[in-house]
This record gives sequence, C-alpha cells and structure tokens, in this order.
Amino acid sequence: MAKELEKGEDKIQQISDILKIETLEPAKKEAAKIIDDANKQAENIVDNADKQAQELINKAHQEIENDRSVFQSALQQASSQCFEALKQKIQSKLFNSELDAIIHQDATNPKVVAQLTDAIVKAVEKEGSSADLVAVVPHAVSVDEVNRLLGENILKKLKGNSVSLGSFAAGAQVKLLDKNLTLDISDTVLKELLANFVRKDFRELIFQA
Repeated sequence: MAKELEKGEDKIQQISDILKIETLEPAKKEAAKIIDDANKQAENIVDNADKQAQELINKAHQEIENDRSVFQSALQQASSQCFEALKQKIQSKLFNSELDAIIHQDATNPKVVAQLTDAIVKAVEKEGSSADLVAVVPHAVSVDEVNRLLGENILKKLKGNSVSLGSFAAGAQVKLLDKNLTLDISDTVLKELLANFVRKDFRELIFQA
C-alpha cells in the first residue's frame, strides 16, 4: 500500500512538472518578452522625447538668434541714424556758425569790401562790359571809407562815382544795369564757396570720415 501511494505521488509530481514545463515556462517566456518589448518601447519613447525636446531647444535657440539679429540690425541702424544726425548738428553748430563768424568779421572790413569791389570791376572791365556799373556794399559798412579805399580810378567807373549800401551783411556786389546782371560775392555766396573748400577737411578732422 505504501509503495502504491509513493507511486501515486510520483505520478502527481510528474504531472505537475509537465504542467509546469508546458504552461508556466511559456508564460514566463511570454512575460519576459512582454517586459522586454515594453522596455524597448519605453526606450523609444524616451529617445523620441529627447529628440523632440532637443528640436524644441534648437528651434528656441534659432528664434532667439533671429530675434537678436533683428534687434542688433535695428540697433545698428538707429545708432547710424543718431550718429549722422549728431554729425549734422555738430556741423551746423560748429562749422556753419564759425564760418558765418569768419565771413562777417572779414567781409565787413572796409578794406576787404573795397578789394572785392575792385576785383569785380576790373574783371568786368577786362571783359569789355564796363558801362552802367553799380557797386553795392554791406549795410553796416561806411560808404565813405570804401570810396576812399577804392580811389578815383575805380569810382569814376561807377554810376554816381560812389558805392551804394545794400541789404546784405558782408561781401560786395556789382550790378551791370545794361545787362540786368548782378555779380554777387556777398556773405551768402562767400559762405557757400568757402564751405565747398573746407567742409571735407572739417569733417575729416571732427569725424575722421
């Protein structure tokens, strides 16, 4: 009886082992496969997330660089415009005002006015157009002093044998009445002429341009 019981137990164990091999082992393998697949999917998800995150970071960096480039370009343009405006202001304040002062100081001197008038009259005479000449001097200059400096040889070529007062501030004018023409070396013309000569040097000196 005991032997038969042992044999029965052995068979049960054999059956149990067979069931274990046929059912549990495949289940373990399937579970291991599922876990392995899940791990791979998780790795893929993480990799994709990393790639997407890196793409977003790169895109953000690019947008920042683009914004920075636009900002720098706008800043450079604004700086250039401000600098140009400053140059113009400095030129207006320093160059133009200084040039005005020089012209008014020198070209209101009776001697300089007489020299300008003399040069114009002689140039007109050289061209053979010396009739009906009227010499005009700045409103703040002494007519008598200019006449004295010009002398009789020039005065006798002028209408009325004298210069006349004009409305301009400095320099001189000679009018050819018969030709309805005015030879103008007044302060406005002198300023333009002198500016053309010295403006470039002034800018190079001030702005190193």
